[in-house]
Amino acid sequence: MGIGAVNGTCHATGSNVTSDTGQQWSAGLSCKLVAARPVVRGRRPAQVAVITLTGGLAAVAVRGLAPALTEVALSAFAAPPWNETPSHARQLAARMLADASHPGFALALAFTGGGTCLTGFGYGLPRYPAPGSAVGSLPFAAPEPFEFCELAVRPAARGIGAGRALHDAILAASGPQPRWLVTHPAARPAVRLYQTSGWQISRVFPSAANSGNRLLMARWC
Repeated sequence: MGIGAVNGTCHATGSNVTSDTGQQWSAGLSCKLVAARPVVRGRRPAQVAVITLTGGLAAVAVRGLAPALTEVALSAFAAPPWNETPSHARQLAARMLADASHPGFALALAFTGGGTCLTGFGYGLPRYPAPGSAVGSLPFAAPEPFEFCELAVRPAARGIGAGRALHDAILAASGPQPRWLVTHPAARPAVRLYQTSGWQISRVFPSAANSGNRLLMARWC
């Protein structure tokens, strides 16, 4: 199974990864359907399919789907407590592209509408916080613990299991190792998802961007 872009969104396609410019790359067996389940939202069932990609294929997907990933990021983080702008969304996509070259990078993409719409993404990679960053030290000492970097879901697709499916796919791709993430303490649905998935609050610290506090959370396996 592969992924393709259609007018800024994405769909599942045969066995290739297709960018929004029409360029294709062979997906082989690196694309895995992790979750496809009907979830009732109101009176209409919705199906969420999550695909995970690792290694070079993940980097190819980030490059090819950058416009769609940017759109999802803006949709997910424009409202409080994040209040992010189009510029922030483009910066997030640029960070993803830079991170995609790191060994152990894992990307998960969520689709709804029968595979016609990219509704969310998550990614992570093994690394420590940057020296001198506001995150500070981690509550464990292990060689390159896994950072759960981003989890973004369009508001219209929330409440149907997309966020949890993305979360679980990234954890499955990272293997059994200590993990850490940073989120906003006022992002209650996200914090609740993490806490019910085994994450523990480590501490609150001030954001380096002077945009309020952030929450450091850790998971030991």
